[in-house]
Amino acid sequence: VAINGSGKTTFFRTLVKLLHQSSGQIKFDMKSVDELRKNVFYYESQEWLDKNLSGMDYLRFVSSMWPSDKRIDSIVEYWSMEEYVKLPIKKYSLGMKQRLIISMYQLSDAKFMIMDELTNGLDEENRKKLFRFLLDAKKYGKLILLSSHYGEEIRKYCDVIVKIDNHKLIEESV
Repeated sequence: VAINGSGKTTFFRTLVKLLHQSSGQIKFDMKSVDELRKNVFYYESQEWLDKNLSGMDYLRFVSSMWPSDKRIDSIVEYWSMEEYVKLPIKKYSLGMKQRLIISMYQLSDAKFMIMDELTNGLDEENRKKLFRFLLDAKKYGKLILLSSHYGEEIRKYCDVIVKIDNHKLIEESV
């Protein structure tokens, strides 16, 4: 939890080796991200989406790259994307793009999910679906790092909350 510009996205980019760390080691289950590539899923924001591709293009890609028992059609139905998933993303609203990105996480079924501001642009019903998905993923042993500006909104879904304040990490009890 932190304000804009405090380093949340930079931290996530460093975890997945999109940025070089200046010191130390990053390990997931005592292994590097390179060793666990298929077990880590990070999709930074809707700005990464190619506006000429469809949501189905992205879901098929995720399905081909991350081994999972999850089915595209059931995830499309869960997120109510049937009417637009085959349209170019340039026709999507922010909420539609966010649901697509969340569905990519769900489809990946990755053990480690790093989620940057996924509640932005979601209406109340889809926020509830997101939090239900997070609780289900947690039950199945997934580790989820979720950034947010709104600590109170995510508090009941977290085991640990870390605040970034003036580039310092402060752990809060939940």
